[in-house]
Amino acid sequence: MLYFDLVLSLGALFLLCAFFTLKAGLHSALAPLVSLSCISSWFAVAGVADLLKPAGWVLYLVCLGLGIWAFWGCREKARWKQLISPGAMVFWVLAVFFAVYFSVRQPMFSEFDEFSFWGTAAQMTKTTDRLYTVGEYGTPWLPSQNPGLVMLGYFAQFFGRFAHFKVYLGYDLMLFACIAALVGVVEMKNYKLAVPLAVIGWLTPWFLTTYNRTIFVSKVYMSAYGDIPAGMLIGGAAALWFALRKKGGPLWTILPVLAFLANIKDNTFPLALITAALIAADYFLFGYEEKWRTGWAKRLGFSALCMASPLVLYKIWGSYIARLVIANSEAGGMGATSEDTISVAINGTRLLLGLPVPEYYQVRAERFFDVARRMKAEFYSPDKALSAVGQGVVVAVLILCIFLAAVLFAKNARDRLRAAMWMVGSTLGFAAYNYVLTLCYGFIFKEFQAERLEDYNRYMTTYYIGWFLMAAAVLAWVIQTGKCRLLLNTGLLAFSVLMLLRVNMLVLPQFSVLGFSDAEFADQKLMQQKAEAVKTAMGDDSRVFLVTQGDNGLKWFTYGCYLQPNVLDYSGWEQDKETGRWGAGGGTFGLPENTPDPEQPGAIYYHSYTPEELEKAIRESGSRYVFVEKLDPGFAAAYGALFEDGLSAAENHETLLYKVEDGLFAPVAMEVPN
Repeated sequence: MLYFDLVLSLGALFLLCAFFTLKAGLHSALAPLVSLSCISSWFAVAGVADLLKPAGWVLYLVCLGLGIWAFWGCREKARWKQLISPGAMVFWVLAVFFAVYFSVRQPMFSEFDEFSFWGTAAQMTKTTDRLYTVGEYGTPWLPSQNPGLVMLGYFAQFFGRFAHFKVYLGYDLMLFACIAALVGVVEMKNYKLAVPLAVIGWLTPWFLTTYNRTIFVSKVYMSAYGDIPAGMLIGGAAALWFALRKKGGPLWTILPVLAFLANIKDNTFPLALITAALIAADYFLFGYEEKWRTGWAKRLGFSALCMASPLVLYKIWGSYIARLVIANSEAGGMGATSEDTISVAINGTRLLLGLPVPEYYQVRAERFFDVARRMKAEFYSPDKALSAVGQGVVVAVLILCIFLAAVLFAKNARDRLRAAMWMVGSTLGFAAYNYVLTLCYGFIFKEFQAERLEDYNRYMTTYYIGWFLMAAAVLAWVIQTGKCRLLLNTGLLAFSVLMLLRVNMLVLPQFSVLGFSDAEFADQKLMQQKAEAVKTAMGDDSRVFLVTQGDNGLKWFTYGCYLQPNVLDYSGWEQDKETGRWGAGGGTFGLPENTPDPEQPGAIYYHSYTPEELEKAIRESGSRYVFVEKLDPGFAAAYGALFEDGLSAAENHETLLYKVEDGLFAPVAMEVPN
């Protein structure tokens, strides 16, 4: 059952896509994106209601029933051809290939944030059949990130055992669906357009995230992060909309995609609103057939639905998290940890206008304006490349040039206005997104994050990816409907070749998703083996205290993921309110007199405990075991007296585990992986 669950999930997805194509009239290239959006939203709502397991059974049975209905009523041979198109072929070939490829190669989580949230949340959801928000975890934070992508990872392995690569496959299915939507309603005979569009869609994540030659594996399609999928979905939603308008398909199918976009990350909500506003404006201004005044009520109503779609699911999730925060606070937890986005937007704008604001914003005003200046410098600086073509201003100019080509070669004045609306509207959206990001750095993020504009590239490339694909979708529509089609098609083909050459210069084959070495995940495999050995020795449902000297926190988060359902105790201090720093890496300890200078580069940030304080921390944490993953001479000398054997068994690699007993901590007999 390790792999058969992938067959079932792909089969259910195919049947749902067949229903949308054969019964709802949706083009086969667009059906995967709509289907995956519906699946994610269904599981998200079910998770809020704490009904994930029954919701999964219902979903699979519904997919089976709808698929049988679609094929049962489709006996005419000609109808079967509706399932075949270049976009659909791109999606299903990639989906099946990666399902097989990942099953053989089995890539693993390896990035910090995969273990601190994205991957760990997916594992907690799968192994408990409940949302990660209600699972017990060792850190003192409430995991409140949106569940849209996590639900796709859950769907991909609903009937099987948890595996990291299945999470990647679930996320990649959505990326492939966006590529298929970009190819859109292009038919088989027009392969000269379908091929460059597919190449551009495939290369876009690398093209807009890789800015110099990589020396490690570029994990674009082996990542559980939400930044790239969010950007791809912006472009996918725009491409889907243009294809629906051109083909005359069911326009309502854009609504679940917009809802899904608002439910990937906190910062994708404004992105979803920007995308929804562009689609709503497009339909209201250009959705008439003869005269602008005809059907205005219908156009206005559907435009309102487009804006409401991301709001509804986001509001459901926000209300759910608010209840959890209140419950957590009442139980002695952290409660709310930062200002809400709406309050920040209102007061930040008041600050810009010179109006009075609460003290919270007054004391952070200087930081806010300083961030705005430095973000502007990052955008223009030639030394701050964030893509294969250079810094932000170069990317923006490239995207605007693509839009401009669409405007110039559109079929008539109405189509030129329509393309211009998307160009101007998306540019204003870019400015709005920058403003939202400035507010976040100024008033929500910690001071040290604002000082170094932490993760600025990740946040910005989300919009660049979506903006770029949006421009490509507009140009693809013009190529199919406008003037000088052969010239534009040739230009698009040439551009796709240039993208291919540039990406190949920066990402060598052995450093791509298709050529990584088996040794790439050697460290993760050894850590996983250690975790499995520890779990075998102590059983499930134990709380564990970790010791791993020299760790910056990554190992703590990694073992926190691998040891589930056991809880790895955080074993640390709370965050310093002035500096924003945590007390230490999760399991690194030293005597107070040996504490390094935290400002010294390369210093090991550890918990400063006397032996008595460490023993008290272990016992009061409720931990039943101490997991000694890595020792150094300083730890053994300082705290060896707390252990029956003075830590000799751990030093000789005879055990990784000590049991917390009334007296000294006793070594546990076990096999230690090498």
